[in-house]
Amino acid sequence: MFEDALRFPWNGEKKVETLLVGGVLSLLGFLFVPLLFVYGYLVRVVRQVAAGNTEAPPVFDEWGDLLVDGVVAFVISLVYLLVPVIAIAVAAFLFLVPVTIVEGGTGPRTGLLAAGGVLVALLVLSVTLVLLLAALYLLPAGVAAYARTGRFGAAFSPGDLRSVAGDRRYAIGWLVFVAIGVLAQLLAGAIAATGVGALLVPFVVFYGNVASAYAIGAGVADVDIASETDEDATTGQPAV
Repeated sequence: MFEDALRFPWNGEKKVETLLVGGVLSLLGFLFVPLLFVYGYLVRVVRQVAAGNTEAPPVFDEWGDLLVDGVVAFVISLVYLLVPVIAIAVAAFLFLVPVTIVEGGTGPRTGLLAAGGVLVALLVLSVTLVLLLAALYLLPAGVAAYARTGRFGAAFSPGDLRSVAGDRRYAIGWLVFVAIGVLAQLLAGAIAATGVGALLVPFVVFYGNVASAYAIGAGVADVDIASETDEDATTGQPAV
């Protein structure tokens, strides 16, 4: 899968045009809206590969649909990362409390309070890391569930997530997704360090993002997504 993912963005007759458009949109990502089109394109890649079409990446067309998919993918990302971000803020606050206690007082009681605060902060930090890893693992699964079903709720449906994230093939695709992402960032960093090639960084990152999206799409290609809503409708039971 790793080699297929790396080759995928360079397939097709319009590969250069597609990479140029994606790179320019990524370059203009600071304007935010162009980035939504990139997100939408990556959703399209996942949807196409998951459907079994791996001959060539999709092209940039039907821009309205790309924008809608991009907005949905962005919102899904926000929801998944919201809890870890809040937990990180809480952990940072709890680390500051012991420092404040130490600076503001003296004596054994102050030391015990500071030590207790540090232990609580470390516990919260450990939980935060677990939540962050879980979010990073489930986020692509949620986007893939949306890409395959066209339903926003599928990204958060326990039944859909179990079908996708609990499958070994998705786990393999996710590992390839991470590996390609790290490789793309390292390559982009090396290019940026030359100074002259800094403008090429968005194109390298976009290439890596397309390859990563391929890995997720391939990982869920044969996974059956069974919505809890659909299951309830089949059994005639009301959804809870």
